[in-house]
Amino acid sequence: MKFIFGRISSDWLNGWGILLLVSVLALPLLTPRVYASDEIKYFSILRSVFFDRDLHFENEYQHFIEQDPVAHAGLVPFRDTVTPTGYRLNDAPIGTAVLWSPFYFAADLSVALVRLFGVPIERNGYSWPYVWSVCVASWFWGTLGLFLIFQWCRSYAGLFASTLGVLAIWFASPIVFYLYITPAMSHANSLFAAALFLYVWHRWRRDRSVFGWMGLGLVAGLVILVRELNWLFLIVLVIDEGLSFLKKFSSDRERIRFNKKWTDHFIGECRLRASGYFAFLAVLSLVVIPQFYVYFTLNGTFGPTPFVVSKFSLVPVHFFDVLFSGFHGLFSWHPITLLGFFGLGVLWKRAHTVSFILCAVFVAQVVVVGSYDTWAGGASFGARRFVNLSPIFALGLAVLFSSVAVHARKFLISGVILLAMWNAGLAIQYSTGLIPRDAPVTMSQIAYNQVFEVPNRMGTTLWQFMFNRASFYETRQ
Repeated sequence: MKFIFGRISSDWLNGWGILLLVSVLALPLLTPRVYASDEIKYFSILRSVFFDRDLHFENEYQHFIEQDPVAHAGLVPFRDTVTPTGYRLNDAPIGTAVLWSPFYFAADLSVALVRLFGVPIERNGYSWPYVWSVCVASWFWGTLGLFLIFQWCRSYAGLFASTLGVLAIWFASPIVFYLYITPAMSHANSLFAAALFLYVWHRWRRDRSVFGWMGLGLVAGLVILVRELNWLFLIVLVIDEGLSFLKKFSSDRERIRFNKKWTDHFIGECRLRASGYFAFLAVLSLVVIPQFYVYFTLNGTFGPTPFVVSKFSLVPVHFFDVLFSGFHGLFSWHPITLLGFFGLGVLWKRAHTVSFILCAVFVAQVVVVGSYDTWAGGASFGARRFVNLSPIFALGLAVLFSSVAVHARKFLISGVILLAMWNAGLAIQYSTGLIPRDAPVTMSQIAYNQVFEVPNRMGTTLWQFMFNRASFYETRQ
């Protein structure tokens, strides 16, 4: 008992405590705004359902266009295009709105209360308390996801390696940008949902009751609701259950080769598993039905909007671009993710099945993203579509770091700090126009800027960020 409580205390003081302290110290980075087209589409779902009780987004789009016609010119096609069912285009899944809704409701309740005392805040779903609510919600869920990742890493790595692995993926990858700078996107919420799914799956891998399968179905449904690409996480269950089934019955058959009860044993096991799978699929279906309802209401089909499907090709012609291009390549922009991928090779020695499954999910996502014409993610900061795989990279990092000798830890910390500084330099280039946000750029140009341009702009950029943050996204004619 003393050992158990001693470990909990150690984990809290040295692991959870450090992460909690960092999350508090990083709070000034939070930039509450709803600005880009994708952010507005997520926000419009919640605002329209909450205030208008419908899925007609024309008035939401019009509101933002009127606020800044130049910056929101990209919304005009969504406002003006009428779908076959008479609605306006919106290709954003509903899961982000679901996770935002408790915070949004609290904001509306707060606005209603302060208005009773004469405070002149509009109760229209657009005013600053509503914007703050969704941004704080994303920050909350994303940070909770990072804590779940830490707990997952502790299954395979020590306290130091797990803590450093989480901090590394936190500040040396796109997470820091989408957790703090553009929290109204879906990526922080996707991080949380993916971390929760992987944690729940792993925690009860070999001891899951029917109710456990139902819980996993609930979490899997949430993952899918947040981002359509997260369907790929179902690969985890398909591979894990398939390998588990084959392993069990290959060993059982060898042990009871001449036992006539083998068939009955086989059938009984199949029935037991089938009941769990049925429970999982039943709950998963119930959770995702609202998304299919939205699809059908907006587009007249139960699949994604044709706007999304039209971008897809059956051949992943951009497979290597996704990883190594200067145009938001995953490994080239965020080398910490490459180290995390290498760490899965170290994980193979400890848990080869888990390592294989996580590698399969990663490769599948690269294939799918590489099949899109818009593989680079538009005007995104780095490889934003891979934020959902952050738990996998963090686990790889934790395992990799745990294999390094204790006396070399200071070099690990220095390396993580350097990669976080590289990431910060990219953010400065992206924000100040040193590199284009939505056009290709060579890695040589990025590297040159990091060495010769970013240091000269660091002081000015920091001052602007602290005291004139709006200057980074002012509309320029």
